Order: sequence, then C-alpha cells, then structure tokens
Amino acid sequence: MRSVEHAGARVAYQVTGDGPTLVLVKNNRRPREFPAANWLADRFRILEIHPVGFGASDRPTTYDFGSIGDQVLTVLDHEGLDRFAVWGFSQTAAMAAIVARSTPRAHALVMGGLPPIGFPTDGEMRRLEREPRLPRPPLEFWRAYRSFDWHHELRIFAGPKVAYIGTADRSIRPVRRLRPVLEGIGFTYLEFEGLDHAGSALSTDSPEARHLAESVSSLL
Repeated sequence: MRSVEHAGARVAYQVTGDGPTLVLVKNNRRPREFPAANWLADRFRILEIHPVGFGASDRPTTYDFGSIGDQVLTVLDHEGLDRFAVWGFSQTAAMAAIVARSTPRAHALVMGGLPPIGFPTDGEMRRLEREPRLPRPPLEFWRAYRSFDWHHELRIFAGPKVAYIGTADRSIRPVRRLRPVLEGIGFTYLEFEGLDHAGSALSTDSPEARHLAESVSSLL
C-alpha cells in the first residue's frame, strides 16, 4: 500500500500492472486488492485509489469529501502519470464521475451498478440525512454529488463512457429507464445476465465477474 498527502490527509492507493493508466476507485479496505486489478494488470497500469474518508485512507472528522478528483490527480502526479481512465461501481461509480468531470486528463469513464443521473433521489437523500449511523464522509460525498447537473456533466464528457448493470441487480429498473438518455449522451450501455449487485462488483472473484471486467475494459 502506498500513500500521498492531499490537503493534510493521507490518500492510500495500490499500483498493479503496466500499460495505459486505469484508476479503480475503492471505498472499502476489503478485499485488499480488487480481483479485477489482477485480471487486467496485463493490459493496464491499475491504480486502486481510496478517497479520503474511505477504505485505507485517513478518516478525518471534517474534510472536503467531494474533492476526489483532486485527490486522484495528486496520486497520479506523485506517480508521474498523465492520462487515465476511471472506473467505479455503486457508490464509487458516482465517485468516478466526479473524477472524470474534474480534469481533461480523464479520457474514459465506467459507471456500474447505479443510475448515473437522478441518484440519490430527493427521498433517498432525506433518508440519508436522517440516518444517525451513517458516517460523515458518505453523507458529505452524496451532498457533493447532488450539487452537479449530471445530465450536462456526462453529456459534455468527450471520452468513452460505459454504464453497466446485472440483470438481477435491484437497481435494474431505474438504470434501464435511463438507457435511452444514457445512449443519447454517448454511453455504451451493457447488461450482464443473471448477475446481482454483489456479483457485478469489482470486489467479486468469480468467472462471471472476470467476464464482466474483460468485456467492459475492452471498450476503454
């Protein structure tokens, strides 16, 4: 595990493989490495980056938890890397979108397991605001995410964009409803038959998850 300081907090990350740079946003300590990082390391230089407040990075009580784009650029500058693709799943898909909109150095975006636009809804956000057990970093992050017009931000992002979902994922209905909108603003939309939310995650080690990772990465 490597680390670099950004705005007074330590950002943890790992590096695997060699090739074009692919950032995988990671918000949990376990597994220590994404299986996808090992599967793709023969074609990409994989950076698994833990934003401040998440995973193995520092967890301060107050911070700009929406500054994930700047945190990623700090890591890339430290490693001497320039252009990159960024990939996230579920909450980290939203984090990846913030990274992609933050810099022209991001040339491709992958978002899996959640509706890229209109999430969290007003009702979902009210529930998050009332949840006493929710740690401050995710709450502040979702507030930051909702401050952007994601239809606009994703439309003007010029690089390849991929959105995917498993057909057994409970989020399939809102994501499917968005399919015409996503394809209209330049996304490649993919569904993976029979996979639920956990089965589609970057943290899952299975033949089906490997097929998903290789299928998606072929579009970058």
